[in-house]
Amino acid sequence: MMSQAQSMVEETGKGTTALSQEILPLIQLVSDLVARRFDRFLTTKYGLTTPQYQLLLAAVNHPEMTLGDLSDYLNCSRGNVTGIVDRLERDEWLKRERSLEDRRVIMVRLADKGLRVREIEQELNQQMKELAAIWNPVQQQSLHRDLTYIYNHLKD
Repeated sequence: MMSQAQSMVEETGKGTTALSQEILPLIQLVSDLVARRFDRFLTTKYGLTTPQYQLLLAAVNHPEMTLGDLSDYLNCSRGNVTGIVDRLERDEWLKRERSLEDRRVIMVRLADKGLRVREIEQELNQQMKELAAIWNPVQQQSLHRDLTYIYNHLKD
């Protein structure tokens, strides 16, 4: 049985209208495949989910964040952030600390294990580089130009 992505890619001779209706769904399918690949990498190698990794990145890039700040930054409910922090704390990636100025405020700090987030980031960048190698340099430039064009028109 042929997947939706394969059927979109393999069908030829379509008119412009048919192709234009398939472009965005195909971009979504490719995006989903890339996301699954990185999810699998994070889970297999580090035991992390993508939201956990994103929270760790936020904590390393903004070391003075509270749980509320993380919720706003990640555009995620406070309940979800609390659950993610609970699991990361349990697995010794980070720790909670009360603010010295206001004991009601809880800060999130990376534990020693959490300092590996930069290493993980470098490995993910290497994975992206390897994935991008399926295109030659000219194709990469063309794809970058086209995706940038699409992004700029959709972001508003």
